[in-house]
Amino acid sequence: MVLAFALVVPLAAAPLEVRVLEREKPVALRLSAERVRCGARALSSPLELSVGRDGVTVPGQVEPCALVVAEGRVVVGVGALERRYPGTLSVSLEGGLLRLINTVDVETYLASVVHAELSGAPPSALEAQAIVSRTFALTGRHRHERAGYHLCDLTHCQWYRGLEDGQAAAEAAVAKTKGQVLMVGGIALKPAFFHASCGGHTSASADVFREAGAGPGVKDGTKKGPACRDAPDFEWSWQVDRVELARALNTKPEGDAFVPLSRDRGGRVLEVSAFGKRMDGGAFASRIGHAFGWQALKSLLVTAEEVEATVTFKGRGVGHGVGFCQHGAKALAAEGFDAKKLLARYFPDCQVRQAEE
Repeated sequence: MVLAFALVVPLAAAPLEVRVLEREKPVALRLSAERVRCGARALSSPLELSVGRDGVTVPGQVEPCALVVAEGRVVVGVGALERRYPGTLSVSLEGGLLRLINTVDVETYLASVVHAELSGAPPSALEAQAIVSRTFALTGRHRHERAGYHLCDLTHCQWYRGLEDGQAAAEAAVAKTKGQVLMVGGIALKPAFFHASCGGHTSASADVFREAGAGPGVKDGTKKGPACRDAPDFEWSWQVDRVELARALNTKPEGDAFVPLSRDRGGRVLEVSAFGKRMDGGAFASRIGHAFGWQALKSLLVTAEEVEATVTFKGRGVGHGVGFCQHGAKALAAEGFDAKKLLARYFPDCQVRQAEE
């Protein structure tokens, strides 16, 4: 127990470094803040920054800046998009693009995440999301370690949008659960994942991601059916031409288009043969996403059939299915489940613990 808390304390106290606006691939941006500097030199605000030959170009400055740092009421504009960020924002040059890193307190970061991920949910679902997201953030500091930051603002980390209007409910949920994390067996801090809807059964991280994580796969049923049965796209289908599918998988359209080789206890495909090519289920889904969009194959809780060169996939749920089912939690919260009861449902191997500061 002492060792587990010793691991959590420095993680909880230290700020996060989050790469933001990476998807926008900015080569120019508008920036305003209370204080902006290039090294030790103060810059006036607002100002426009752009990619330079040897650094960040600042209007009126002869030499480019290796690093521009803004703090206090930071507002960034890229094209028509505008975001506000707490903490500090650093801008540097990377591969012909502007790299933006927001250094932010963990609890402030979480308010944005909870709002972006589960806005409009009952309070207990927001509180549960806050605990799951805090656990994910504290265990995810190594996620982009090689690139020199902790997390990004994309969905494979957690959605993060900085400071947005209407965050009061999320802020209250984060404040009520301040410092609380999930620990496996009450002692081990491991990644906790979440997804939109599980389709009636969640999956274990070890099966889907091949890494240890909180929560085994659990059946998410009620007397009325799956808890997330009212989620958008709970049941879905997608059709694709077999030749186009083969092209996306970089193989010839010969043989069966989709043959599941193994599934987990909840029915998610873990390994598949596609046109005779054997691959991991996650790799299959990733190639489909890159070729046809990430909402084509919504989950791997799926079957497929082929008629006249058209492959029809039919599935349930949205997302990877690991850990916390957001739509299931929203429905159960509306029935009176508090945050700890929700977490006990999706993470029966865990206990909520307080990370001391």
